[in-house]
Parts: sequence; structure tokens; C-alpha cells
Amino acid sequence: MIQGLIGRGGYGQIYYGSDATFPEDVVIKIEPIVRNGRTGKRMLLEQKILYRLQGRPHVPIMCASGHTEHLNFIGIDRRVLKTKHVSSVMQLLGPNIGDLKKRSPARRLGPTTVARIMIQGIAALRDVHSLGYIHRDVKPANMCFGITQNTRHVLKLVDYGMVRRYKNPDGTRRKARHRPGFRGTLRYSSARVHDGKEQVPSDDFVSMAYSGAELLLVNLPWKLVCVEDIKQAKLDFHAPNSPFLLLTGPYFSVFCGAIFSLRSDDEPDHSSLQALLSEMTGGKSLREAYDWEENYREACGSEDY
Repeated sequence: MIQGLIGRGGYGQIYYGSDATFPEDVVIKIEPIVRNGRTGKRMLLEQKILYRLQGRPHVPIMCASGHTEHLNFIGIDRRVLKTKHVSSVMQLLGPNIGDLKKRSPARRLGPTTVARIMIQGIAALRDVHSLGYIHRDVKPANMCFGITQNTRHVLKLVDYGMVRRYKNPDGTRRKARHRPGFRGTLRYSSARVHDGKEQVPSDDFVSMAYSGAELLLVNLPWKLVCVEDIKQAKLDFHAPNSPFLLLTGPYFSVFCGAIFSLRSDDEPDHSSLQALLSEMTGGKSLREAYDWEENYREACGSEDY
């Protein structure tokens, strides 16, 4: 049953509601089958990917899936079945990390919180990459925690509408396209994406590193830079002596350095990257309270990381 509207965007609407077959509240995503004269395929792709990723701890739970004469759906509310929309129903999650950062009086998150977000984010990327896919839109707005007692400290990577397979079924890399086209969010995209290159797992990690830096620094150095200069600002940030990179602290700057050194043909070692952040957690486990649960005490009291 649909209970209310969460928001709307260029691809459709998002509602919250309930499902008699699922113990938690759910999110209902609706996309028109035809949008601006073109058939909508983004949610169809998301349904396909979510189905393959079910059971992974950092992927939202999908209630059900199916189709009618007019639409494809996942556990959809009956009232929507009469409309010409593509829909999906998934586990309801809490506010995204970007919004949680905005609520902080310091406009940032504390280092132990960011370290644990990154560790779980890397685990989420492992879930996606292990099946031969890349996400292509990693950013704070696409990371959320659950809302129940069992899931409130478990990060979920969301929005799989831009996912692409980078491996063939036999495990070999797919041949890179000459002009793949831009996918993602420019603020978090790697320099390779600026160059029009085919995205690979290392590009997801660069986006993760930029996301973590933004959570620590309030804003990324290129937020207010004109579009033509964003790529160079990112490359400047990659330099070991970059003042902005150093502001993220010794542990996170080493973590970023490891990511920025990845080559396009590398298969990133997820566990090794997580280990680089272990000291930054301050001994806190992934299941201990995060900054927003303690009135942002760490963010407001942290001057140096």
C-alpha cells in the first residue's frame, strides 16, 4: 500500500508504503514506460541487477518482481498496476549520507564515521564487482543505512540504474567502447571519465574516495570550479603534497593515494583498501554509533584528522 511521496526526479517518483509479505516498510519506485518519447529502460536494468545481487549484505532487499501488460514491477502496490509505469519496491532505508552530512552543524562528518562508511562502501563495491559489474554513480547520495535495529548500522549502496557489466560471462574483460558516453555524476567522476574512457572498477573507487573526502572536508575543492577546470582540479588533488588531500588526515590520504595509483586494468584488492582505514576507525566497530547518532559530537570537535 502506498502511504506517501518521498520525492520525484527526472526518472520518476519514489513513494514509501507497506507490503503484506514484507516485515519492513518499503520504497516504491515508479518510472514511466515512455518518457519524452523514449522507452524507459533505467529501472528495468536496476531490477535485473538487484535480482542478481540479492542476498548481499550491502544491497537493498527487493520484495518481489514480475510484469503485467503495461509494466514491469517488483512487489508493486496494486493501485499502480493500472498505470503505464515501470515500478520497483524495495526495503525502506534511512536518509542518504549526503543528507546526514548536511544536518551536521560542522557540515561534515567525523573521521571514525567516515572511515567506517568507506569500509562498508568498499564491501558494497566488492558485491557489485564480484559479479562483473561496475556501479558508475558512487556518491554520498547513493549510500544509506537501514532503519531497523538490525540494519541501522549496515550501509546499503543504492541506485543501480547506471550499472554496466565490465566482464564477460567467462571472466574476461569486455572490449572498451570507443565512445562510451558519460554516465555518473560529474563531481565524483574520475579523470578517466572526463577523458571519455570506458569505466572500470578503479573508477568506482575514485568516486568512493572523492565521496569520503567530501564528507571530511565539507566540500570538494572543485565544487565551485567551472566545468572546464574540474578535471585539472581533481588531478591537483591527487598530488601527494596537495593541501586539500593532506587536510583529510594521514590515514585517509594514504587510502586515497592507493586508489589514485590504480590502473585501468587493475582488479582492486578490496580487503587491502579496507585495511588502510582500520586505524582511522579509532577502534570503533562497524556496529557502534555513528556521528549523527551522537549529535555530531565528533565532527564538531574534530579540528585535525
